[in-house]
Amino acid sequence: MTKPERVTHRSTEVESDPLEVHAPMSPLSDTPLLIDDGSRRTLERARGADHVVLTGPAGCGKTALLSTFGQPIVVDDGHFLGDDEVDRLLEEVDAGGRLAVAHRTWPDNRALARLVGKLPGSVVRVQLRPLSRGHVRSLAARVQGTEVSEEFAELLHERTGGTPGFVLDELSRDPRTAFARHFDGLSVAAHDVLLALSAGAPFDVGLLAAVLALDLGVVSESVEALRSAGLLRIDGTPLAVAADAIEAYAPAEQRADMLRKLALNQADRAEPVAGYARSLLDLGVADPGLADVFVAAGQEVIDDDPTFAARLFTLAGTGSSALLARARALSGDLDGAVSVLDLEHADADALLVAATALTLRGQVGRGGELLQRSDNGLALGFAVTGLLGAGRLEDARTVQSGARSHLARSLTDTLGHRLADVVLGTVTGSPMAAVAAAVATAGVNQAGARAVVQPDSPTALAALICVHAGELTVARSLLAKAVQDDGGRGLHADRHQLLLACVELLGGDIEAARRLSRPGLAREPREALLAAALELGITRRGGDLRALSAAWEPAQQALVVHPVDLYTLIPLTEIAVAAARIGQYHRVETHLNEAWTLLADLGDPPLWSVLPRWNAFHTALLLGDHGSAKEHLAILDDAANALPFARALSLAAHCWSRAGLGDVDHARVEAAAQELHAHGMRADAARLAGHAAMHTTDRKAMTRLLDIARQFHGSGGQSSGGAEVLSEREQEVAALVRDGLTYREVGDALFISAKTVEHHVTRIRNKLGAKNRRELERALEDVDLS
Repeated sequence: MTKPERVTHRSTEVESDPLEVHAPMSPLSDTPLLIDDGSRRTLERARGADHVVLTGPAGCGKTALLSTFGQPIVVDDGHFLGDDEVDRLLEEVDAGGRLAVAHRTWPDNRALARLVGKLPGSVVRVQLRPLSRGHVRSLAARVQGTEVSEEFAELLHERTGGTPGFVLDELSRDPRTAFARHFDGLSVAAHDVLLALSAGAPFDVGLLAAVLALDLGVVSESVEALRSAGLLRIDGTPLAVAADAIEAYAPAEQRADMLRKLALNQADRAEPVAGYARSLLDLGVADPGLADVFVAAGQEVIDDDPTFAARLFTLAGTGSSALLARARALSGDLDGAVSVLDLEHADADALLVAATALTLRGQVGRGGELLQRSDNGLALGFAVTGLLGAGRLEDARTVQSGARSHLARSLTDTLGHRLADVVLGTVTGSPMAAVAAAVATAGVNQAGARAVVQPDSPTALAALICVHAGELTVARSLLAKAVQDDGGRGLHADRHQLLLACVELLGGDIEAARRLSRPGLAREPREALLAAALELGITRRGGDLRALSAAWEPAQQALVVHPVDLYTLIPLTEIAVAAARIGQYHRVETHLNEAWTLLADLGDPPLWSVLPRWNAFHTALLLGDHGSAKEHLAILDDAANALPFARALSLAAHCWSRAGLGDVDHARVEAAAQELHAHGMRADAARLAGHAAMHTTDRKAMTRLLDIARQFHGSGGQSSGGAEVLSEREQEVAALVRDGLTYREVGDALFISAKTVEHHVTRIRNKLGAKNRRELERALEDVDLS
């Protein structure tokens, strides 16, 4: 009897031999890159077995490993064996032949099972597994002849699933062409299933059958074939290399048709469709039959990508105009948002969009008027906010009364009612009760707030109320969380960041304020005014008068285009202080008079009045207008019983005025500075102590007050401000001059002549832009010389 031929079957997968890049595989010591430690131990046992059965998906190295065994009978692609071939092989084995066979896990071949089941002697089964990340990195290094990074290896492992053959394809000169050979043995149905899954279809056999017009059994078989070919993970997601290759070789028309079917099917099932919509648009598919898909996709992405949502709503047609307006507003295109609205027949959402555009452009009162037409609780809440911001107290009360007569039907209605109560409470009720209510309201309905179009955010309003009440720590906490949650996105993200910068500036942390303010961005008038005021405030505290003059014009222009309202009094009065410092007060005087009239129309509410009056008090002192300073001080005194912050500012203002006249009660000054510090006004506390130290004749008190000033300067994280332009010696001279010492006394303290001190002072004045001794003293008040 003659010995039968060795039987070898090869499928159309034609696995490239990974050993070509690894050196011969006969010794197991040469194969660490292809198999894991568990498989290595199994292979060691297989060397001494009568028969070896290798199992694994395509590309895992079965063909290469077969050549390393000494069995005379080698069978590749055993999953394709027929009964006749199995009979021949069994005859060989019965005659004493030893067999090594490799096969995939699918299809389930009964003939192969019969062969393996009847093998005599010892049989070792080896299940080949994907490579680890470390082995992939080593394999890549050997192929490329150089070390590769962990990041590269991680990406390579993720894309290929660790299958050795796929790794080699990915490292070849033309990865997609090299990989395409793995599709050759697939049926048309399997090809379509892979394309659908690569296009984002969920792993749902029923859905795939419906979309591809296939029987459930055919889809299930196709899935098994794809897994056996190594192209699908166990969870049904395609390997990235397989998805890229199938999409690259599928005709665009086929991909577009597949995406269209998937998108429509998923839209009918109310499942996510944004990914399909984006892919369809990338292929240039935007037919009217996909309107529902585009609307659903736009609603999915409006929070994170309002610009893309606006594009989708535009393609969907006129039926989505309100959605389009909202998306354009969230993306910053206010003109485009308003242009698609029919305000005559607008619903609450449309009215909110229009009112938001008006408010961001400085027309807070007009926005409030527009929202009166709504029956939506949130819109009416912002109607009250807008009317009150314009000083129209009675109109605001009327709207609030009407809103409260309707029961809240949703969480947004509840938020609207709370907003109306809060803002009115800041004017007509207890200031601190209003602060507590505002903080509580800030936490309502904030989930998904980035996608809401409204004139302001509850968080911004609450923080602004806290700032006016001297609760800077609370305001900072609210705004820091909002900035983190915003992630730089959302209609009010910039407002949150600017208000946080304002809090840091008032607290004395100039560097933090500068970092947050981001000057130079294109902004709507409301935020442009706040940003310009911040730039002036930061520059003024730096003590550089030349820089202050350069920053003046943008601020003045921002002020001109934004009417005075209740919510912009802090930037207005910050600009006024800077204007007084550089001789431009006449250009803001009218605006300040309008602010005082607005507050008077509201009954001069303490919460909204005291911080603007504090700034105005200092403006008057800079102008030498002691009559106006007394008027502002009187209003601070009147508010002292209603608001703790007013009491602190009143005490500080009195100390400041008396110190300017040479009357320094150092214990009273220290108490006033401590109160300012307790309210977070660290920089103002330091300035008060330093101002009093300059005007006292008691050297012991001066030393004590200077220590307090230095302590408060350091506690706020403040930078040196204008001090960085001065030399070390100039800073020493400036500190003593600011403390009120004469040139001779400064010279005695520093062991230099009075003439040398005079030369130093001249250079200091030139660097800080001060024209005379009075301007120098003012500039040095804001410079950290601690």
